[in-house]
Amino acid sequence: MLVRLAARLLEAPLAIPSQRGVIERLDAIVVLGAPLARDGSLTQVLAERVAATAELYHAGGAPLVLASGGATHGASRAEGDVLAEALHAAGVPDVIVERDSKTTVENARFSAKLLADRGVRRIWLVTQPFHGKRAAFVFRRAGLEPRIWHIEDSLQYRDRRKALRWLAREWASWGVLLVRGSR
Repeated sequence: MLVRLAARLLEAPLAIPSQRGVIERLDAIVVLGAPLARDGSLTQVLAERVAATAELYHAGGAPLVLASGGATHGASRAEGDVLAEALHAAGVPDVIVERDSKTTVENARFSAKLLADRGVRRIWLVTQPFHGKRAAFVFRRAGLEPRIWHIEDSLQYRDRRKALRWLAREWASWGVLLVRGSR
């Protein structure tokens, strides 16, 4: 009960609206990486992002998909490559891969550079709901016009203990971002 209440309080300011039934066609979809499982496979978080990205792509959300994420936490492969493989398996062709980023800020900077070469400005961002507002903030600072795709049935809502940890880390990340941004 206390965990659910704390999670609800922490996520309320980070809430993003649902887009169910209202899919605007933008220039591209960017799916953000997260650490891989120890064996180099998708975690539940990444599998959720792949499923949401494939759903959005097949519904006509954008003609182009970019998978963003480098090799983090000692992984031997880039998150972007693993995401792209899973997206191909889900019927998403020709995924562009950004494989150098290690943070959300780098996701934005490196993805914006790849997308600028293709004339892309308006993008869907696919990540968990708690991460959407900060991701959109840094992608705007990188010169893009992001919209957050809300994963309605996210693990964030099903596993409140994990959500509480993620939310605490997200608020800390906002603090770091705002302190660094003000220098």
